Amino acid sequence: MTLQDKVIVITGASSGFGELTARMCAQAGARLVLVARSADKLEQLARSLGGPDRVLAIPTDITDQAAVARMADQVIQHFGRVDVLVNNAGHGFFDPVEELPHAAIAGMLDVNVMGALCCTQALLPHMRKQRSGQIIVMASIAGLLPFRNMGGYAASKFALLGLFQTLQLELAGSGVRCAIICPGPSLTNFMQKAEVEKFPRITRILPWLKPEQVASEVVRAITKRIHGRVIIPRLTIPLVLFGQAWPGLARLVMRLVG
Repeated sequence: MTLQDKVIVITGASSGFGELTARMCAQAGARLVLVARSADKLEQLARSLGGPDRVLAIPTDITDQAAVARMADQVIQHFGRVDVLVNNAGHGFFDPVEELPHAAIAGMLDVNVMGALCCTQALLPHMRKQRSGQIIVMASIAGLLPFRNMGGYAASKFALLGLFQTLQLELAGSGVRCAIICPGPSLTNFMQKAEVEKFPRITRILPWLKPEQVASEVVRAITKRIHGRVIIPRLTIPLVLFGQAWPGLARLVMRLVG
């Protein structure tokens, strides 16, 4: 599928994977809706990517259901349709489960899970009416395997996988597709701000992705209209399969190297 003139909504668009995805989609000719809480950063990015006929910046708190509904209305009023929603917004907090502040895990679940759900519920009905469209979800390899000190973050990503794998089933016959992207660790501002010393040792063995690699995978999922799960880097796929096939043995290995 060509991205020319496709209307693509990207949450968390003001930085990281979201910003890079927006730039790549703009280069491919897409019309963009940039969503994040930071109005100044969004407007600056929007101006760098094109005029209001091509790029629309809508500052939105995606945890506010009413604000998300207004955002969806603006998208349809401005462009008349929506072709792709990229649920990219998210954040993480890393601590042992027994020390994890309740406010921290509540915040991760609110943004990472409920934010994606709110945006999907607001825009999916328009895709169903069109009988075409795609939902992209930024999950994580941490949603497929347990890692030390990542219990809260993993909980949000496991929840995302459960929600959107179910959605994949429910979209049958609708013309709408859903891709779940599960990247390994990546050198973004998100990770630079995190307390990397709390990351398990195994993450230092795995190759860290460049943000451009993750954004490219999102664009590839759109152009290929992928309906399913994408794990990157590819060499982590055997690790995921091993962990899911032999969880007890995988837990022992993680305890030794994690």
